[in-house]
Amino acid sequence: MLSHKIAALCAAALFVPIVPAQTATLPAPPANGEMGFVFAHFAPAIHQGDQDCPDGPVATLRDNYLQTQASAERLRLLEKPNEAELTKRWTGYAFGPQGTNICTHPDKFDRPSQRIVQGKVAQGLDLDGGADAEGCDHDPFTSPTGQAGVDNQMWRAMGCVRTWRGVDGTGGDIVRGLTQFLISGEHTQVLLLTGVDSLSDDPDVTVIYANSEDRAVVDAKQNFMPDASYTVVANAQHRNVLKGRIVGGVLMTDPAHIRLRQSWGQGSERDIRGKRTEYDMTKARLRLTFQPDGSLKGLVGGYQPIWNIMASASIGGEGAATTAGYDCAAMYAALKKLADGDRDPATGQCRRISSAMEVLAVPAFVNDTLPATRVAQQ
Repeated sequence: MLSHKIAALCAAALFVPIVPAQTATLPAPPANGEMGFVFAHFAPAIHQGDQDCPDGPVATLRDNYLQTQASAERLRLLEKPNEAELTKRWTGYAFGPQGTNICTHPDKFDRPSQRIVQGKVAQGLDLDGGADAEGCDHDPFTSPTGQAGVDNQMWRAMGCVRTWRGVDGTGGDIVRGLTQFLISGEHTQVLLLTGVDSLSDDPDVTVIYANSEDRAVVDAKQNFMPDASYTVVANAQHRNVLKGRIVGGVLMTDPAHIRLRQSWGQGSERDIRGKRTEYDMTKARLRLTFQPDGSLKGLVGGYQPIWNIMASASIGGEGAATTAGYDCAAMYAALKKLADGDRDPATGQCRRISSAMEVLAVPAFVNDTLPATRVAQQ
């Protein structure tokens, strides 16, 4: 019965307001106080507000090139006989001196910011408590459930991008792609909770949030199988030890610097894992709600380097511009403008941006041996 429930959760739409757990229906914690989980979903938190993008979604590189032309020339280029000329010209707009391309080197191009979210509601967490001496001024959101002070400038910058925003309550390609990377084994994230005395209220829980080298165990429909076994990665850099607590069935952690390995796309036939980057989140915290079926659902929030937010487009290079149509310079300009964390004392420019990732984690057996011990045994 549990496997059917977990499968249903993985297949269901994940983009709904997060509500407090019904603590009366929660299972009892294990006798040893240890609980393991594997992440079945980890992607930008989506909220499709009606007032978010009044001028439409973010313009493509082709559209932005056309806007640089006089009205008469724009109309001429849009005529069918001139399609080849237009294609040559707008794809050329993706390149600069010495062959630099707009997605690998967006900071080398001076382009206006892309359209940003105008709405006032977004998913996320209050990361700065309403004020942060190390951050930059910004306009916080309100959560779908009414929480004020939500810091998620990543969504403000990227929430009108078609491949992020999606339609009809579901996220775009970035959301589906990141979840697929978990399924295919590009990278794996696990949680191990220790010292759990109650899933309703427990003031002191240790949370180990880490990568695993083990690939996800999924069924024929690519649903994560519950109670599969995973081992925490030996690399201490990607093993984060957090101080947590459970309040009203919600697991929360204190702010910390969280680093996790991330991979984009599959590599060669001998290496399924693709381009390597990191999730690098400062002042990061988890807010995950225990579900009656034993899973966890909620948010991970923190400040990420602005370059990391556009990692997919940067890695895609000229293809991201000329095939996907990203104007990466306009994207970079928006992220830089809206960055609200890690202010450079010399320039006053913030180098990180607040973000929120929506997650679903299903029960698993997680083995954790301290990295130093594992190295000594080799």
